[in-house]
Amino acid sequence: MKRLTCGPGQHSSHKALGILMVAAHLFLLAETRSLHGERLDLLGRNDKYVSLINHSIPRLCQFTVCVDLNRTANVSSWAAFSYDTNNTSTDINDIELGLSGENKQLRLYLFGTRRDIKIDLALFVWYSVCCLWDTGKQLLEVYCNGELVHSETIGSTECLKPNGSLVLGHLHKRKDGFIVRISNSFIGSLYYFQMWDRVMGREELLDCAMGNTVSWKEGYWNFSSILPVVDHHLRCAGSSEASSTRAPALPPLSPASSTNGTIPLSFFNVHMNFSLFYKTERAPDYYDARKLLENWFSIIFTGEEFVVTNFKVRGNYPQSSVYKSIHIKQMSQSYICKAIVKATSLEMQEVLSLRIKQLLNDTYEEGPLSLYVKPEDVAVKPIALMDCPQSFSHTTYKGNYSWPLTSPATEAEVSCRKNPLQSAQRSCAISIELEQAFWKKPNMTECKLLEELPNNILDLHNITITEGLADMTVTLAETILSILNYILLQEIEDQNIRKMTNSILRTTEEIGYEVTYTERNTSVITTSLALLVTSPDPSVFGGLAFGVTSYNRGMDLKINVQENPFKNALASVFLPQSLKKFLGIEHSDPDKHSKIQFKFFGTTSLFADDSLKKERLNTYVVGASIERASIQNLNEPVTITLQHVDRNTGNAAVHCVFWDFEKNNGLGGWNTSGCEMEYTDMNYTICFCNHLTHFGVLLDLSRTQIDTTHDRILTLLSYAGCGASSLFLGITLVTYLALEKLRRDNPSKILLNLCAALLMLNMVFLTNSWLSSFDQPGLCITVAVLLHYFLLAAFTWMCLESVHFYLALVKVFNVYVPKYILKCCIAGWGIPAIVITIVLIINKDFYGNGSHSEGNPFSNFCWIQENVVFYISVVAYVFVIFLTNTAMFITVLLQIHSVKSRTQKRSRIWKRDFLQDLKSAFSLMFLLGLTWGFVFFAWGAVRIFFLYLFSIFNTLQGFFIFVFHCLMKEEVVKQCRVHFCWGRCHLNNYSDWSASGGTAGSTPRRLNHTSPSQRLWSLNSNGTSTTFNGSSFLPRTSPDGNSRIAEVHYNPSAVSPDDGETKQPCSRRTLPMDTGPHYPQKAGFFH
Repeated sequence: MKRLTCGPGQHSSHKALGILMVAAHLFLLAETRSLHGERLDLLGRNDKYVSLINHSIPRLCQFTVCVDLNRTANVSSWAAFSYDTNNTSTDINDIELGLSGENKQLRLYLFGTRRDIKIDLALFVWYSVCCLWDTGKQLLEVYCNGELVHSETIGSTECLKPNGSLVLGHLHKRKDGFIVRISNSFIGSLYYFQMWDRVMGREELLDCAMGNTVSWKEGYWNFSSILPVVDHHLRCAGSSEASSTRAPALPPLSPASSTNGTIPLSFFNVHMNFSLFYKTERAPDYYDARKLLENWFSIIFTGEEFVVTNFKVRGNYPQSSVYKSIHIKQMSQSYICKAIVKATSLEMQEVLSLRIKQLLNDTYEEGPLSLYVKPEDVAVKPIALMDCPQSFSHTTYKGNYSWPLTSPATEAEVSCRKNPLQSAQRSCAISIELEQAFWKKPNMTECKLLEELPNNILDLHNITITEGLADMTVTLAETILSILNYILLQEIEDQNIRKMTNSILRTTEEIGYEVTYTERNTSVITTSLALLVTSPDPSVFGGLAFGVTSYNRGMDLKINVQENPFKNALASVFLPQSLKKFLGIEHSDPDKHSKIQFKFFGTTSLFADDSLKKERLNTYVVGASIERASIQNLNEPVTITLQHVDRNTGNAAVHCVFWDFEKNNGLGGWNTSGCEMEYTDMNYTICFCNHLTHFGVLLDLSRTQIDTTHDRILTLLSYAGCGASSLFLGITLVTYLALEKLRRDNPSKILLNLCAALLMLNMVFLTNSWLSSFDQPGLCITVAVLLHYFLLAAFTWMCLESVHFYLALVKVFNVYVPKYILKCCIAGWGIPAIVITIVLIINKDFYGNGSHSEGNPFSNFCWIQENVVFYISVVAYVFVIFLTNTAMFITVLLQIHSVKSRTQKRSRIWKRDFLQDLKSAFSLMFLLGLTWGFVFFAWGAVRIFFLYLFSIFNTLQGFFIFVFHCLMKEEVVKQCRVHFCWGRCHLNNYSDWSASGGTAGSTPRRLNHTSPSQRLWSLNSNGTSTTFNGSSFLPRTSPDGNSRIAEVHYNPSAVSPDDGETKQPCSRRTLPMDTGPHYPQKAGFFH
């Protein structure tokens, strides 16, 4: 193989070959397909544009740039082209070269500056705009259709920067190599963009010459997103590429060109099936599909050439399906759309139909929703519509109006009679089903009344209401409800208003159903009234909740509607899923679906019921109804949750009620039929009802708390009594703890535990309101738990006292309980702890702050909030102990009476004995807590009286314990004189106490009468002590002929069942003494 060498001759041949290649390349460019008869149709889409490719613009100190444009949409701003070289700035004013329009002005960008040229480019008219720049002369000229419209000398010698990006249809900036749109897009057609590297003459501007820098040829432009459209009517469509070819004359630049009125209107009926795909858990409904379709129409039908006048969507539910892919499961629903499209164009109807069909053959995605239309699922046909004929409207208060012949999908306007500067409007709409034009109701809201309406609303009964001429707009509904709201806020107690209640409620409901709206729901809200109307899609209806989330009488009224029940709302109504059968699910046309209406009344003066004597409305009123349906006897109830206007702190009875239109001879009133109370506490009540109407909650006044005056007096008595009881309970505890001899026996130990529980109960009660004022949930729960615990502990120790009495006075023999006091302590303090622990485990929020009142400083109180918990853990617990103590009280009194009847037959001092028995009874009553029974008699006419007795005796329980067990107890008084007194009050020798200190084996002195004490028994400190000695609850009598009774009073263990029985020895016994009690050797507080 020969090796090629390169000599001088070969070098010249390679040079010639390179020249030939360059020439061939230029020839190929010259042969690129020309676009003389093709235009670009831009629809204003952000992602659709044409840019310059394969060529770059050099540095130009002289240039001429021309473009033909035809606007088809009356938008405020648009852009024809832009050339940008600055990669760092995104400011629109930094564009190197651009042409746009703004509010009937032509706007030119050059070298980072802009200038506005006053010229109005009419719609559907072609204009050729050229910009000329000469750096040497510093002259800028702008021509439109060959006429000079702007000439300016600029003090700048700048040249056009090279290697920029050129885009048609947008004002753009380049950022990181990408084109970023920064203005509205062009809507219309662009054609014949040319650029020369010199200043063209005026005569050359309208020629069809090709630009030598940028030309209107296929090889210059990137048509990947928009394809050129062939149009043989373009000015250079039939011309050659010779620069001398003269283009057809463009229309003169005059305002008349924009309003020639020769462009015909065409109407098309579009029938389309589309699939709606979604990736959400909740299936989209009719409104989601309609909104998605509306947004899609606004993108594909831009400008004035095609306008969707109205459309309807309905579900095609049998066609719904599921599409599964590898990663996701995508659901779809099928819908049918019917629409009317108005076309403003000179093209044939067949061409327009094809263009509409092509525009609809597309996909559109918006968030998790997307729609897809197949070509075969779109049908477009032209329809012939007649104009709306001349019509007349007669009104009494606003005059007569004549409506002229009006084209379909347009609006007619005529001047108002009273105020001619304003106008009334009436639309000539198009029926999709009938494919006919028809008049809608006129809108005369801007027109004033010819004569004034009556000033007094009660005089309106003389006014005849005829069929309304205007649609019930949201504004009109707000005006009507505002009038009603004003009347209700006055709280007028007029019998005429009472007679109008049912009419007002029915009128309000009719207004709601007549309000026109297109969204899923609409609402009308005033300061204290709210109305919400919704049209749910029955196919996906799973329940609906209406709630008032905020309201402060006369202000800040907020409502909401959602699919799930409200957790926090002042008032709410939840409709179950079973109501879908009343919504017209059998109809596919959404116009035939029933609406749901919710109402809220923040003032209840309208709902006066004269038949109520002992009840009052304690909630706001909410209502619910379904259009064209009477809802009765539902299997799945409607749930109504209402917050109390006044907190039910007294646990008064509540009644769930509805407004019965037929009650009280047609005047209306509250009825409980079909409604039941599911749950209530002091703040809320939940009702279940099997029908729909207006709902409320009545508070039973016969069972509510008393009036404010008595309530305040009773509160002050309670606090004063608890304070006094706390003081005397403390003295009692100190006395018994300081004097060891007083607390040696078991009764004293039980008394000490009871006093401790009562003292802590009083202390927590007294500090409760103060601690709750800190508004700390944790602190409030702690206080409520302690109050609950010590209340149960106090009653438990009262029960243990009664059991101890029974063992000592009734069941005397054969009783032995090891570790007696220890077991009493476990029961007295442990059982309440178990109850409290169970409540806390279930829910600690059962405790909390139950009431808030600025008028009553003692109203803030931490306590049990749930009625069920209160009744089980307090009422039931206390009631059982109360019954037990009552039974023990009666048994003990009978036993004492039996013993005395056998020993005092010959007694002549019956008055002293009666007083002694009375003291014993009173002592037992307070010690066993029987005074708590007053609350069970606090009903009816004597309610106040027994509440006062309950407050006085219970709060002073500690004081009475001090009186009976300290002041009136001889042994306690003597011990206090021995240890605490001086002078005359001091007692030096008290031999009875020393004598009582013997052990179980000692021999005590006997009574001066025959006693069956050999069968009596007494246990030491480790067993059950049935010895009621110095700490006994009964005051003793002097040792006389009634010494046997004294023995019963002071030492019940000395009581035998039968005085006549034979004495039998006991292995361990202690004989009581007539002058003093017996104590075990060991003693302790919890022993």
